Amino acid sequence: MSGNKSLKILVIRVGRVGDMLMITPAVRALLDAYPEAEFHLLTGADGQRVFKDFSERLTTFLLHDRKALLAKPNLNKLLKQVKVEAYNHAFCFELNPTFAPFYQAARDGGHCVDMSRPYEHYARRCLDVVEQAIKKPVEDYWLNLPVTHEARTKARAILAEVKITDDTFVIGLHPTYSGLKKMAWRRNMDTGRRWPTESFAELAKQLVSYGEQHQLDLRIIMDLMPEEAEVGEEIVRLSGDKVTMLTPPLDFQRYKATLERMNIFVTTDTGPMHIGGAVGANLVALFGGTDPDDSGAYVSPERYTIVQSSTKRIDDITPQQVFEACKRFLP
Repeated sequence: MSGNKSLKILVIRVGRVGDMLMITPAVRALLDAYPEAEFHLLTGADGQRVFKDFSERLTTFLLHDRKALLAKPNLNKLLKQVKVEAYNHAFCFELNPTFAPFYQAARDGGHCVDMSRPYEHYARRCLDVVEQAIKKPVEDYWLNLPVTHEARTKARAILAEVKITDDTFVIGLHPTYSGLKKMAWRRNMDTGRRWPTESFAELAKQLVSYGEQHQLDLRIIMDLMPEEAEVGEEIVRLSGDKVTMLTPPLDFQRYKATLERMNIFVTTDTGPMHIGGAVGANLVALFGGTDPDDSGAYVSPERYTIVQSSTKRIDDITPQQVFEACKRFLP
């Protein structure tokens, strides 16, 4: 590891993959602002997954499981550890006030995200924390994740098995979200994140037809976890096998590389949307009841098209609307 370990900085954020990805701009800004510092991250298992190999100067993960039986005693142990470390600076991007003692234990008293401005994107609020701490403007850093050569090799091999080459125009679909397996009454409350399988299938037909008309080697894929396979299989069937479903062994590094390979990634408001944005895929993101100005992908506007339902119901978005949005990125 390069840099001077005498300067230590604590970053605090516990959340799911999408939550963690939205702090990557701020963490990248911190790495640039403190080029000689060593960083520790207080987070959960998803945070460790996202930030593994993010930077050689991010050396330590302080892990907290919010759902564990002994979550509170373990949190108290972590607080003692934080106080012993005596961090020079602490940056809290966590919205839970439980973590106030952690950033307040830093020598500078810590810096915390300001949630009093409800119409500013969360990722930008985190960047503002950095800006206020270093007392100089911080321009936009977008979502970002490194992708390794090894991961790209694995992704290329899996795609080759279904005859997708480096010259293929690849469109990815992500039809699920993390709350899909919740009890039915909770799913019914969330009409903003589940686009119908029939709509995904019809979109696939339109995209394949476009490829045929333009003599384009175009393929549509879904890279899904085993528990998502049932939804994926229905889309494959309804599309008339216009979509190829992949369920390779779970490997976050390889998954990043697969999303990076996609020329277009069509997704609802969910963690993979943020991953796709962080690795450079062109995004067509569908929003119903959620607000893209608050929780959308924080990426360069040239790579991002939002399709939002005026009724706040995502199933009111038509396949034709999404197809027209995809045309922005089609050759």
